[in-house]
Amino acid sequence: MTPLQETLRSILAEKACELFAAYDVACTVDDSPPVVARQLCGILGFTGDRMCGSVVLSATEAAVACSNPIGDGATRGWVAELTNQLVGRFKNALFRCGVEVAMSIPVVLTATQLTPLPQTNLDPTRLAVGSGFLTIWLEIEAEAGLELSAPSPESEIAPEGEAMLF
Repeated sequence: MTPLQETLRSILAEKACELFAAYDVACTVDDSPPVVARQLCGILGFTGDRMCGSVVLSATEAAVACSNPIGDGATRGWVAELTNQLVGRFKNALFRCGVEVAMSIPVVLTATQLTPLPQTNLDPTRLAVGSGFLTIWLEIEAEAGLELSAPSPESEIAPEGEAMLF
């Protein structure tokens, strides 16, 4: 794993924990083996001049349902929204470090087992979320020698969770 890949995986895991904390749901890194059960999966790609890639999020119904503020359970729409919010937070973190990317729209699927074949031999990041689990794969292609700058807190990005009207 390159230092850039390690840093990006760490940022993504941190953003996932922040996202669930915003919905008052506990989220911690968990190294236990994956559970074979029905999972809801969100996939979202992003692209930019210096980096492109995708995020695959796979979650148990319990992990999805506990964060749903409407309280209507684990729905495909909510999985799409969680995926969108997670990658949006990741995108903002990248921007604060000098890398700009644009996001596509999320795709949702249901599976009992998911094993993406990333270009690297990296294991996915596994998180305990509420009474469920979340697994995140990050696939990145970056220009040779790309380094993230120190995060700029004074960037022109509104804090996550804030609304901006145009």
